[in-house]
Amino acid sequence: MNRSCPIFGPPCQRCSCAGISCQPLFPGMKVEWPELTGVSGLEAKRRIEHDNPKVVAVIIPDDVAVVAINCCNRVILRVPVNNCPNGPVLNIPHVG
Repeated sequence: MNRSCPIFGPPCQRCSCAGISCQPLFPGMKVEWPELTGVSGLEAKRRIEHDNPKVVAVIIPDDVAVVAINCCNRVILRVPVNNCPNGPVLNIPHVG
């Protein structure tokens, strides 16, 4: 794992939604960012946290396993392990 890309985030606030189905929890705020796929991880994090101040974007190298639980206070950004945290976002970022 690349030590320049620490994996930290807030404790998970579990919910039963992901993506657009979380919209009722965030009225007037974005919950999906398909336009950020391919954008630098750090830039995507900045834009997500600006668009929805109730979430924290967490940049994770693509070789790290992530437990499949829905956290409505986090957005996962997967980037290449050899270019973390600046690499392009590989997934479609969304809440949950």
